[in-house]
Amino acid sequence: MDETAGKLTSGEPLGVDQLIEFLPALKEISRGQLDNWAKGAAVLHRYRKGETVCTEGEFGSTAYYIVSGTVDISINNPMAHLRTRPAFGFLGRSVARMKSFLTDDGQDKRAEAHERKFIGIDANIDLPMNKPIAQLGPGELFGEMTCRTFQPRSATVITREPCVMVEMLRVILDMLVGNRQVSDASKATSKVKAPTFKGTSFKEELDKKYRQRSLETHLRSVPLFATVGDEFLAYLKEKVELVSYNQNQVICKEGEEADAFYLIRSGMVRVSQAMPGGEMVRTYLSRGDYFGEIGLLRSIKRIATCAALDAVDLVKIPGAEFNLMLEKFPDVRAQIEPVAEARMAATQSRAIPPGLRLDDYLNQGLFEAQNLLLIDLDNCTRCDACVQACAKAHDGVSRLLRDGLRYDHFLVATACRSCRDPLCMTQCPVGSIRRKENLEIIIEDWCIGCGKCAELCPYGNINMHPLEVIKEVKTEVKSGNPNIPPTVKIEKKKTTAYKANTCDLCTQLSVPSCVYACPHDAAKRVDPQRFFGDALEIQNRLLKDQWSPTRHYQAHHTH
Repeated sequence: MDETAGKLTSGEPLGVDQLIEFLPALKEISRGQLDNWAKGAAVLHRYRKGETVCTEGEFGSTAYYIVSGTVDISINNPMAHLRTRPAFGFLGRSVARMKSFLTDDGQDKRAEAHERKFIGIDANIDLPMNKPIAQLGPGELFGEMTCRTFQPRSATVITREPCVMVEMLRVILDMLVGNRQVSDASKATSKVKAPTFKGTSFKEELDKKYRQRSLETHLRSVPLFATVGDEFLAYLKEKVELVSYNQNQVICKEGEEADAFYLIRSGMVRVSQAMPGGEMVRTYLSRGDYFGEIGLLRSIKRIATCAALDAVDLVKIPGAEFNLMLEKFPDVRAQIEPVAEARMAATQSRAIPPGLRLDDYLNQGLFEAQNLLLIDLDNCTRCDACVQACAKAHDGVSRLLRDGLRYDHFLVATACRSCRDPLCMTQCPVGSIRRKENLEIIIEDWCIGCGKCAELCPYGNINMHPLEVIKEVKTEVKSGNPNIPPTVKIEKKKTTAYKANTCDLCTQLSVPSCVYACPHDAAKRVDPQRFFGDALEIQNRLLKDQWSPTRHYQAHHTH
């Protein structure tokens, strides 16, 4: 067990018998398996009041079980989004430097802002948006998704009183709640075999606590259920199923009959649609998001395939109960109709144009893009005006590199392209990065600055922006006399917060800065499917299908 024990760097090592004392459900596991796998896989921590257990954004690979005491679980990063404000120049058109600043929706309401009231975190509880803090007590588990997927910690945990906790590796978690499928990548890189466990009554207890404590709040946190009466919600709580899926397991498939509505309890779901030549990922959904409503609402077959990105827990509402809710509460139908309309419209708008040579288009990677910055090399003089304008518009840091692949006489510049499969969304621990139905990436106010989205963007188009904030820091000052309680000293300190920021396509301007600043009409933003589809159709007609874009495609760099 050397490979696993090395991940637990502090705490009192727990032997098998000690571990069973703190987690009695492990008695349901055979002694042979415990002796083989549990040794060195858990430690005991004894925390004093006010100690930090873990911090949001930090790397983690373990889960925590609270034996005694209570903790505050919170998000400390400011609840605000990054904004840039243009300074208008000649004739009212902006190519001047923009200033970035933090603002919350109370000061600057965004039309695209997500109407959530709660933030989903890596625990069986949600944090209120207006005050992102809650409490966990004895018998609670937190850090499960971090333990399973190595996502950054989703929240900061500080003890409210002296606490005793068991910190565990994934093998102990699997013993308690059952195995989740290990990815091929993990299998290839790990020297430790992954045993199979069916789980214990611990999982049933977690589900029971979730139903009692968190399910109603979770349902209420979704705007869809805001107008549902308390009596019906109590009825619904008894009818829902709590279901789990492993990595890449299909939850519902495009073309199948719609039989249920799903609310995500934990994990991430990939929503995709089949298209000629391959699959397109519409979006990734996380805790608090829902899917499956369109088929039930319109009485049609599923319009997309939804699959578990990794381990996923869902609240499943059977179709009969969902339809009964629509019947009893017309406000729910009125609220869900615009969402369904937007999703249906987005689906229909992504049709493949008739002139597109799909095989070449896919092989050359252009199908990955939904919104592409192109530079016409026949017109470009390499003056760098586009790069300079982008830098001026974004605090001196350009989000555009005049470098990339060449498709015929066009340079596909390195800039945000609204990817076909937005990998940047796949590991956000709090679900603060999403994309709208028009495929524009949005960074929500509750971004904790962990940097996973920037790390995962294959084109380097997400930046972590440092911002100075002032925080109140409380410290206890001991008097030296044991009979006199310590006093609390409050100091204001400057700290640095980080927020993710990505290309906004200059949505505040009528024309993107990089396009507007080009003096030779070389830079342009296009829908690549339409743009290249039309171009290829014209070429095919003129040259009678003798022209092949493959011969014109090569790596191209400009300096």
